[in-house]
Amino acid sequence: MEPFPWWTDEQKKFAEELHKFVNEHIPGAEKAFWMRRFPMDIVKEVQQKGYFGAGVPKKYGGMELGATGCCIAAEQLGRLYAVGHVFVVSMLGGYHQLLHFGTEEQKEKWLTKMAKGQMGAVCITEPFAGSDAASVMTTARKDGDEWIIMGRKRYITGAGPADRYFVYTKTSDDPEVIRKYGHLTAFIVEKGTPGFSLEKINELIGFENVPNGYLNFDDVRVPDENRVGDVGAGWAVMTSGLNFERLVGSAVVGGGLGDIIRLVVYYTNRRVQFKQQTNRFINNQFKIADMITWNKLARLITYYTAMLLDSGQNAAVESSIAKLLNTDYAIQTGLEAVQIMAGDGLTKFYPVERLVREGKIGQVVAGTNEIQKLIIYRMGALSYLDMPFRLRMDPDLEIPILSMDDGPWKGKEITEDVMLKILAEDYRANPGLYMTIDDLEKETGLDKSKVLELVGSLEQKKLVAAFRDSRGNLTMAKANYEGLRKAYPAEHYRWFPEWFDPEELGFF
Repeated sequence: MEPFPWWTDEQKKFAEELHKFVNEHIPGAEKAFWMRRFPMDIVKEVQQKGYFGAGVPKKYGGMELGATGCCIAAEQLGRLYAVGHVFVVSMLGGYHQLLHFGTEEQKEKWLTKMAKGQMGAVCITEPFAGSDAASVMTTARKDGDEWIIMGRKRYITGAGPADRYFVYTKTSDDPEVIRKYGHLTAFIVEKGTPGFSLEKINELIGFENVPNGYLNFDDVRVPDENRVGDVGAGWAVMTSGLNFERLVGSAVVGGGLGDIIRLVVYYTNRRVQFKQQTNRFINNQFKIADMITWNKLARLITYYTAMLLDSGQNAAVESSIAKLLNTDYAIQTGLEAVQIMAGDGLTKFYPVERLVREGKIGQVVAGTNEIQKLIIYRMGALSYLDMPFRLRMDPDLEIPILSMDDGPWKGKEITEDVMLKILAEDYRANPGLYMTIDDLEKETGLDKSKVLELVGSLEQKKLVAAFRDSRGNLTMAKANYEGLRKAYPAEHYRWFPEWFDPEELGFF
């Protein structure tokens, strides 16, 4: 396992030890896969080694290797298929939430169990809620010192083997509370609690020996001490851990990429067609080059994101990118591997087709990849708006150029006529664009209310076109044709390259 330079000595040693452990247990994991048997024997060895405690602080019996350590464990254990998936959902089932929202008593109890290998699962999805996680309908109502949980959860990976279930419930029907996302509360439910049962195990596109199922909560009583976070704080508890959860989920998917590349290289070195090894075909070399590139990029974004989280940064955009790339690259790598190996790639006797199916599952779970793109856009695009980017007409060249200064208008008296000229000048450089109210604030040095007053007056005089948001607030403006004519004479807007003479064509 190739370490990154910023890993600590402890993390590097952990990776080396885990890599050796996984290599020794791949045959057993493959046998369990073919037998469709959950590999509890291997999981027990993982528990005994303490690998479930990769990120748990040492004071609770863990290794304290942070998000990086959790990713190392997920990536390597992911090569053991079912073992990696139950490791990940155990991390998702309370690790981050307990660290940040648990009481000291809860940490002492649950993190210590986690470090010793107790398996967990996270319970968000249900018939009423998938990507729309705020719409869960499983309820919890207070009854003395206990809570009574009623409802169902579905698509829960680890359902059955897990002993600890981190469950998000609805605890308020008040529309105003719901509007403020204060209607959810998080609980830990232990296997064996009366009324808590396994309803169904799903047959999915993949996950041949990974239990994924439905859970039934039939008036399940849990003590208040099992509530994690304040009543109504479930949304905050849930969303605070999503960055970590997406990251670790991406690492387990990426774990199989390297092994598939090794298999393809091995295969093409030994497969002969047209009197030569198939690794001599340039198209196969290109495909393998792509696979190596995807693997390197996937690991890089994964461990860069882990480093950000370990240093206390938010990394919301990066974790979504990690999840998106790892799962997309998994499918692409699997498809290219199948194509290179042709008929052999189509059989289940080689694990390449498995990666295609696992990648597809990865694109859906832990937030669909479409959700990741929304997060990347909504949170990532803002970081590209932090510089004063504008195209302005250069007074000497008379062409629009990138400008980083405040413009020529700041410090001058801004009347309606001047505001119209500003909008008209922007037309010269950006004829198809509006100016935002923020643009006009920066351009003029006026406060927002004054800008709105001037633009509003120009709109009433039918000299500008105004754009309003869904609430009717004026957010952008642009000089209309009448406004352009009032601001400057027609020749002010003209520009022709040197080689073009409009007079020759009978203009002017």
